[in-house]
Amino acid sequence: MIPLSPADDAAPETSAGTDTRDDALDALRDWMVSGLGCVAGRREFLRNRYYIAPVATPDDVRRAFTGFVEALEARRTVAGLFVATRPDGGMLPPEPVATAIRRMADLMSVLTTRPPEVLVDGGQLNRAIELTCPVTNRRLLFDDFDAVAFCPAAADPGDPLYDPMMAAPVICANLNSDVYAFSMFTRDLCLQAHDCEVFEIADHRTRRALFARASELWQRFAERTVRNYVSITDTGLCPTYLDTDRHHWYASHQDPAFAEMRKELYRHDMPVLYTGRILRRWIAWFEGGDAAEEAHFEPSALTPAGCPVHGVGRS
Repeated sequence: MIPLSPADDAAPETSAGTDTRDDALDALRDWMVSGLGCVAGRREFLRNRYYIAPVATPDDVRRAFTGFVEALEARRTVAGLFVATRPDGGMLPPEPVATAIRRMADLMSVLTTRPPEVLVDGGQLNRAIELTCPVTNRRLLFDDFDAVAFCPAAADPGDPLYDPMMAAPVICANLNSDVYAFSMFTRDLCLQAHDCEVFEIADHRTRRALFARASELWQRFAERTVRNYVSITDTGLCPTYLDTDRHHWYASHQDPAFAEMRKELYRHDMPVLYTGRILRRWIAWFEGGDAAEEAHFEPSALTPAGCPVHGVGRS
């Protein structure tokens, strides 16, 4: 792992005019602080909870994934970024989106049974990771850790696969679980407001108020994220927008596909539609009663993938 933080003064020096690992990490650091449109992702980076690993070979990916899981277990991280590099750790030269995502698929396919050619054409790279839930403190299989590929050329309007939402200053793959990220965010709010763990709150009303606040803020984060990307996107080339009722967002890719070789419009649920399902499971776990069965769930069932849109206009 590379402990990449906003103020990392411990990084080794670089040589002028050469591409070294620092070049890639410096570019990534600057982007994560000032260019990343994802509000929740930027928040995690600023809290030094992003696991960053340079990878040049499939073996590098295997080792990095092992380290990522260990960091998750220790709650040192919430999301992982696997950065494709040269064998010496330097930045890769510019290349079209199609080439970049194939490169990333070749590397990351060691984590799945799906071959690279499936991953680049809408396939899903998913890992189920058993962790202690940050909210309930029980062991839970988070089966929605999904990897998504990003690359610099996705920001180029001249590339056939133009989509700024899938752009980053380096070729990389992000691996995270929406349910685990929301769980950690809820825990953060609890520590800040009550100076204790969520499962240590005895009063049901206090806990429910915390859950409602977390859901409200998570929705705000998502709205700001979509608007951030709309602001940097030529929506005539790559339709990207948020419904006026703020229940759905639309993008020219299907979340959470690893990558795609064609651009089509998909509709995705906003948190206002799915965090309630998560909260009901948590409440059932803590309060029992008739809803006790609700406490046993698969996280992936709570945050569905995007649905294709054919001839549907903006509402």
